[in-house]
Amino acid sequence: MARTELDEELEESGGGFSKFLFFMTPILFTVVLLAVLLTLFSPSFKNTMLEIGDKIPFINKIIPDPESSKSDKEKEADKKAEQKKQEESTKATLNQLKEQVAKQEAELEEAGRQVAEKDSKVKELETQLQSAQTKAEEEKAAEEQAAYQKEVKKLAQIYSEMSPSKAAAIFDKLTTDETLQMFSVMSNESKVAILEKMDPQKAADISIMLKDVKPAEELAIAALQSRLKKEAADATPAQSSGNALDETQLSQTFGSMSADAASKLIIQTYKISPEKALKILKAVNDTTRSKILDAMTKEDEKLSVKIVNQLVSK
Repeated sequence: MARTELDEELEESGGGFSKFLFFMTPILFTVVLLAVLLTLFSPSFKNTMLEIGDKIPFINKIIPDPESSKSDKEKEADKKAEQKKQEESTKATLNQLKEQVAKQEAELEEAGRQVAEKDSKVKELETQLQSAQTKAEEEKAAEEQAAYQKEVKKLAQIYSEMSPSKAAAIFDKLTTDETLQMFSVMSNESKVAILEKMDPQKAADISIMLKDVKPAEELAIAALQSRLKKEAADATPAQSSGNALDETQLSQTFGSMSADAASKLIIQTYKISPEKALKILKAVNDTTRSKILDAMTKEDEKLSVKIVNQLVSK
């Protein structure tokens, strides 16, 4: 009897569990099916289903909580806030780019200004250099002119110390401009004494020209030009006019002079016309030449050596 009651109790307990499984199996299947559907449908549908499941007892403990739903106004506000945030970010980026462009433009402008300043400085330096070169050339020309004028004065002094007849004989063989150049630095007494002994026609021409005062530079240029013309004329075949001193006359003229006076005259003549000085030395005899060269060595040894070398080579 006792066994029978135990068996009945087990059967009743087993029957209750079977009933539980009978009811829970469709529910579990439904939950699984809903889970699958939730993964397939849109988030809004998923959220709706989660909200429904959340209201079912026991099921609400298995499924996840539904996402909090927002109203259209809230969504629109969120969208506008996001757009505004993007606009602000874009605006900030544009402002940053504008600042960079403005900075680069300022740097380029500064670089251009510096280049312009350097170009201006270079031009200024070039102008200063050109001015300095021009000044140096002018100073050099002035020094050369002064040195040349000094030699002219020395030669004129030598002529002044000679007898008027001998000086006049030499001046008669010079061009009018060369004679005028010598007279321009001589005293009036020397001019008068030499003019009295010169060829009357040439003396008259020189006298007329002496009344016109000209700068020393113009006289030097005129004398040089006249000498070049005369030498060019002498180089062309023509009958002798009798104006040039021959070697005999040169020998007699410088042979009658003292060695010191002749040496000074030849040195000054060489500085103006080396060919003439060499011609004079070749015209005199050996005794006179040796005395003149000895005096020239005492006067200017370096130049004397140069003249001797030219005499030997020619």
